[in-house]
Amino acid sequence: MTPAIKTRIKTICGRAAGITGLYEREFRSQMTIVAFHRVNDDLPDDDGLTCSADKFEAFCKFFRKYFRVIPLSEQVAGCRSGVDLGGTLSITFDDGYLDNLEVAAPILERNGLPATFFVTTGFIGSQIIAPWDRNLPRQPGWLSWDQVRCLLDTGLFEIGNHTDTHLDLGRADPEAIRAELGISQRKLAEALGASASLFAYPFGGQDNITPRARELVREAGFSCCASSFGGENGVTPDPFALKRMPIAGWFETPDQFGFEFLMGGAAAAERRATAHSHRG
Repeated sequence: MTPAIKTRIKTICGRAAGITGLYEREFRSQMTIVAFHRVNDDLPDDDGLTCSADKFEAFCKFFRKYFRVIPLSEQVAGCRSGVDLGGTLSITFDDGYLDNLEVAAPILERNGLPATFFVTTGFIGSQIIAPWDRNLPRQPGWLSWDQVRCLLDTGLFEIGNHTDTHLDLGRADPEAIRAELGISQRKLAEALGASASLFAYPFGGQDNITPRARELVREAGFSCCASSFGGENGVTPDPFALKRMPIAGWFETPDQFGFEFLMGGAAAAERRATAHSHRG
């Protein structure tokens, strides 16, 4: 059976599950965080990081229908106060691509959905080509600081920290991590008037952060530390061990996402991501 046929079967089964009310019951069993990178129709969508505009909007409508979509900061505050966050979902983006403003933001606004944009501060306003983007047919470009401020000024979106150079915190020594966090926070404070409280670590895999690195993130004053390798969060998870589910590379349709969720797909995504290192 080909992957395309498997996806179609899962999509049909997922659609049936939605009709029967299974989604609402099962989604209440955990707090969900999803991760995107690029929403772009001019780039191939088979690199694991790119999502078409139509696909992104379909997921947004699905999230709005079956979850209570709230800002990540609200989820983190709930974690810290012990609130039951089952059935909530937050939408996040990594790196700071230009299409986050030009394509994703209008779709989110149209659907009334909040989102968190984790920016790599050294990429913002630059011509840097990320190593994972070198083979793209054209470069997607980065946000400028004015554009980051535009996202923040909507009142619907929030900005998080994704380090300054996309440093692999699983390999860096403590002093390099401290410096990286300090530089990125200073740049955010200078550009936006305040440093960020939300943090997502680069590459997002299980091997890309150590217990010591996580403690340094806490010591730097952040309120959370989020991965991007899939997996399930309980209804009151540890805010410094948050698991996010990457969408573009793992799920073709919203109902496939829903079906795999029902069948333990969050854990399956975690296993797949462990086998295939995350790039963004």
